[in-house]
Amino acid sequence: MTNKYTPHLGDYGVIKTSGFFGWLIRLGTFSRWNHAVIYVGNNKVVSADPSGVKLDSITNWTDIAWNQHEELDDNQRMMIVNAAREAVGQPYSFITIADIAFRILGLKLFSEKILDRLARHNGYICSELVAECYRKGGLVIAKQDFLATPGDLAERLIWQ
Repeated sequence: MTNKYTPHLGDYGVIKTSGFFGWLIRLGTFSRWNHAVIYVGNNKVVSADPSGVKLDSITNWTDIAWNQHEELDDNQRMMIVNAAREAVGQPYSFITIADIAFRILGLKLFSEKILDRLARHNGYICSELVAECYRKGGLVIAKQDFLATPGDLAERLIWQ
């Protein structure tokens, strides 16, 4: 699949990566997508992975499905980009990913109130980063940012 779309500042994209953990995320969330990024310009994206939130070259990713139909004004796009850039260097939230995994199995490790507090202080998972940056840009794309999955973000692409 070749995507001819050129992303705009603040666009998010979802990706299907290889590897065991990517497969596990796709399996657990019933999605073909397991990673999410935000385009911040100059062929760069911001994403969260187990090494933390980082600025990365867009060329390191292939077959990105972009939210190319999102209606964002220039101010919202800049707010999203600024929020993403400000998150660079934050740690990965292993607590959040573990809680989502347990929720998939039907177990709640933490209440949503406690998880919200932990998520705000203990880093990000990729889809949470996207949801929070969009919320800071004035667009709510997940009921609770910390529970958003790449599959949830991809589902938004279908309904745009």
